[in-house]
Amino acid sequence: MSVITAKGKAAKESANKQGIDFKKAFIRLKDGESVRVRILSEEDFVEYFSHGHYSKGVFTQPCIEPAGEECALCEAGQYEGEKDDKGNNVWRPLLARKRYLFGFADIDEGEIRVFDASKTQAQALIAAIEEYAENLGDVAFTLKRVGKGKDTTYTLNPILKLKKADQEKFYAFDGKEVEVEFYEKCLQPRTRAKQIAELKKAGFPIAEIFGNDDIKAAEAEEKKAEEKKKEDNDKEDDGKDESEPIKNNEKDVDPEEVF
Repeated sequence: MSVITAKGKAAKESANKQGIDFKKAFIRLKDGESVRVRILSEEDFVEYFSHGHYSKGVFTQPCIEPAGEECALCEAGQYEGEKDDKGNNVWRPLLARKRYLFGFADIDEGEIRVFDASKTQAQALIAAIEEYAENLGDVAFTLKRVGKGKDTTYTLNPILKLKKADQEKFYAFDGKEVEVEFYEKCLQPRTRAKQIAELKKAGFPIAEIFGNDDIKAAEAEEKKAEEKKKEDNDKEDDGKDESEPIKNNEKDVDPEEVF
């Protein structure tokens, strides 16, 4: 057994890797907005199973069952003990569904970002990528959103000509790749304990389907989260200029982006 994780060049690369800024990592567009991107290869997208229940405050996250873990959200999605006015299972939306992450090089931001798409949205984007596969090394695209809610569509349209300065931004990504590790980090899989803690917060009757050990582990996660939140708030207070107004860092989440 070795405690060494990397050597030489590999260690240098690991040391130089920066953490992911999740506020910038995901491309999120409103109706009519667009972003200019370079597609680094025709293989730069991945499939994963996701869970989410927007109306209950459980936001999109990967299913951990493919990683060999027992997924609490899979179990919760099968719970039939609570019905709505129409007789539908309230927690059924938690069942896993396929989603897709695309890796795009954002020309204007100068960094690789990801775009999270539903199966239908992904099919349209993949078709566009395949259509221009032979020209990806020279053609930039506009990723644009049109519509709201379930009527939302995303399109990739080639940019016929870039200005010289924009061409330099485009070719700055020569030789760059989107590593699988990057997708993994962006997805932020939760542990089973964290999943159950989120379910409890959402109002799910966790005691009805989960055992005492699971519940205790979830309570420990809740305590850790509360301590971290307090610690973060203390740091903000220590560094705050009282002459400046307090800013609200919370973001509204589009239901279409969640599911």
